[in-house]
Amino acid sequence: MRRAAPFVLLLPLAGCAEAPDVPPSVSYRVPGHNVAITGEEAQNYCLQFNRGARYQGVQETPTGLVAVYTCEAPGEGAAPAPAK
Repeated sequence: MRRAAPFVLLLPLAGCAEAPDVPPSVSYRVPGHNVAITGEEAQNYCLQFNRGARYQGVQETPTGLVAVYTCEAPGEGAAPAPAK
């Protein structure tokens, strides 16, 4: 039973490994086919991660168009949505 004790102490440490640095993403329904409106919303969302919003494109869904953004660190090419 004593041999198991050191192993048991290591188990809680295994859960402390850091997750890979994956930028968060966000998507917004596009009102009236105007993607530019979603850019400001995405920018505000990404600011809470100290990142800028990078426009990834528009996807068609059964309920309408959805603009997709990733939050990129400064210098990674963060840019607002194109004006349409």
